[in-house]
Amino acid sequence: MISFILPVFNEEKFIKDTIYSINKAIKEVKSIGRFEMVIVNDGSNDLTENKVLELQKEFKNIVYLKNNKNFGIGFSIRKAIGVVKYEKFMLVPGDNAFPIDFIVSALKTSHSCDMVTPYQTNTEERSKFRNMVSKLYSFIFLIFFGCSVNYINGTTIFPTKEIRKLGLSSNRHGLISEMATKLLHTQIKYCEIPATFRFPSRERKITIRNLFDVVSSFIKLFIEIKITNRKNYIKNAAKKVNFNS
Repeated sequence: MISFILPVFNEEKFIKDTIYSINKAIKEVKSIGRFEMVIVNDGSNDLTENKVLELQKEFKNIVYLKNNKNFGIGFSIRKAIGVVKYEKFMLVPGDNAFPIDFIVSALKTSHSCDMVTPYQTNTEERSKFRNMVSKLYSFIFLIFFGCSVNYINGTTIFPTKEIRKLGLSSNRHGLISEMATKLLHTQIKYCEIPATFRFPSRERKITIRNLFDVVSSFIKLFIEIKITNRKNYIKNAAKKVNFNS
């Protein structure tokens, strides 16, 4: 049993394929009896809502939430975490950025560890600048928090109960790394798996607003883990499986 969280913003062209990909992956895994897809519409101004409502007629396990304006991906994920009903949830971007075989691999791996996080193998398909930013971001978290993972901000499977205990604060792109970093300082078991990313025609841009949130989230995280709430984050997660191919 697992919940899928899909934060979406203007994804009318991709949301149907994303839902179909999840369902195909579930059929391939076979061992997952029940699942739900929690879609959070983050104030889209295109036909995303119409597409989701049409999909709800076909898939009864779609839970639809809506923000009255764009609050950010972190806010949407936190909103979904409050309603998911299964013991683990997987973050899936609404732009269908991950192929079915990755979702299948992540779901199969989730039986053996608490947190499953991906790392990109087809880095040559991204710009040098984006690769540099991703590596630098992960390196910073390694230096300051000891987070020895290839990609700290990936599309991850998280344990629901443990996440709800963390007291999350970020409203935008800093949330995923906040969740991962905090969990990596608790007694969970985690593993990394390789992933081939798919890049939609619409490029994800680094905005000043998102950059500000990432920086402010990092500062808050550092203060909480290293100063104000240090006693709760003195342990380290165990890396159970390491996939190299």
